[in-house]
Amino acid sequence: MRILILVVSLWLVTSSLWGKIVFEITQNGNTDIYKMDSDGNNQIRLTYHPGMDLLPTWSPNGQQIAFHSDRDGNAEVYVMDTDGSNLRNLTRHPAYDGGPHWHPNGEQIVFASSRGPGIYTMDTNEGNIQLIIEIDFGSRPRWVPDGKRIAFTGIVQVGEEGGLYVVDADGTNLWRLPRAPHIVSMPLADWSPDGHKILYTEQVFNEVHNIIEELSLGIATLNLTRREVVEFKQIKRPGFLFDVHAGGWSPDGKSILFSGAVEEWDIYRVRLSDGKITQLTDSPDSDYAAHEWNPRLSVPPQQGRLPVRWGEIKTAR
Repeated sequence: MRILILVVSLWLVTSSLWGKIVFEITQNGNTDIYKMDSDGNNQIRLTYHPGMDLLPTWSPNGQQIAFHSDRDGNAEVYVMDTDGSNLRNLTRHPAYDGGPHWHPNGEQIVFASSRGPGIYTMDTNEGNIQLIIEIDFGSRPRWVPDGKRIAFTGIVQVGEEGGLYVVDADGTNLWRLPRAPHIVSMPLADWSPDGHKILYTEQVFNEVHNIIEELSLGIATLNLTRREVVEFKQIKRPGFLFDVHAGGWSPDGKSILFSGAVEEWDIYRVRLSDGKITQLTDSPDSDYAAHEWNPRLSVPPQQGRLPVRWGEIKTAR
């Protein structure tokens, strides 16, 4: 009997029934929000609207999902329950409001807006909107897991180059991360669960085709107290994918979710210890912007899909 209880307990801790991924699917020019198990099974559609529903993120307790949508004529921040019910518009402003992300305590949401423009926070009860930092343009702000800082991609002043920034939660001590000369931009994806690393996409300029390409994922290990990068690591795009874009960290910090394009975008997981890839979605539509939540803080073993080895993680020069 004790052995049976132990086996059941281990299954509960590692079962993919606990882990959930929320993401967006674009089909026939329209984007909606879906969720699925951490192994890619049991996909469930959550929004049904001709507007564009984008960049979903789990609340810390896994009971709500924030995203932005233009269903009311312009981009606004919305929150809904995990079954798609109880939809609420939190911003209600004629300016662009988008890229929402939950504070670790679940009581605030940070978002980018053109109303200032800048990075703003608000209470989840639809009130107390506060400007954190005024900038020319901002995108996809993300709270560090301890709630003390916010990272974002943006342009601080008109005429400056864009960059990846970290700022204290009160808007002070703005710091721009350095970047390698070959990188045009570093769109932010997510903080690691321990708050010491930032995941981003490395965008480079292809002079032959005169386009910006997303050739790899990047991880920056930070010393936030000293405001310095301890190490840059690069995860190069595998040859079978035309493009890649960073999504988010697994709750245990051992793997990364990303979107990769062959003809259309699908969602993949790369394990950091050995570079093994698992494809989580396989559809004729574009699957994008994956964000994972798991109350057991562990990523379950992938079942029923053939893993592909990507190679080793290499240090960027």
